[in-house]
Amino acid sequence: MKTNAMRMLDQAKISYEVLEYDLDKDLFSGEAVSDLLGMEYGQCYKTLALKHEHDLFICVISVKDELDLKKCAKACGVKNVEMVHVKDLLKLVGYERGSVTPVGVKKNKGIIFDDEVNNYEQIEISGGAYGIGLKINREELLKYLKAQVEDIVKDEV
Repeated sequence: MKTNAMRMLDQAKISYEVLEYDLDKDLFSGEAVSDLLGMEYGQCYKTLALKHEHDLFICVISVKDELDLKKCAKACGVKNVEMVHVKDLLKLVGYERGSVTPVGVKKNKGIIFDDEVNNYEQIEISGGAYGIGLKINREELLKYLKAQVEDIVKDEV
């Protein structure tokens, strides 16, 4: 099965490896997906949608981390941001929970990856459909998405 995200990457001539996993939606978490794929938590990324007024921003962080909304707002150049509610994801982002990917997000004002992404040459992101991940070269992906790289996660205590 080809997802829209895969078609867009194919069109841009960016190679990726399709990683499939079978996980009950009730058990879904980034860590569970990472475990099933046999990858480090720091190498697997979750895509989160945030909004400021009518603007949509996409933040991508490792599955083990928690977003810092203040750092995100600063990186986005706005006063504050809030998470897009799960029920609004499909309408605003074009993807449902568990399938949100930074590739092909509708009308976003910017994509920001946490700076930990620089620790890995290959990372895993959602493939744009539940049960499908993409292993992809970090540099190629960041360049294609015109993504910023900033510190956007909560500091470990």
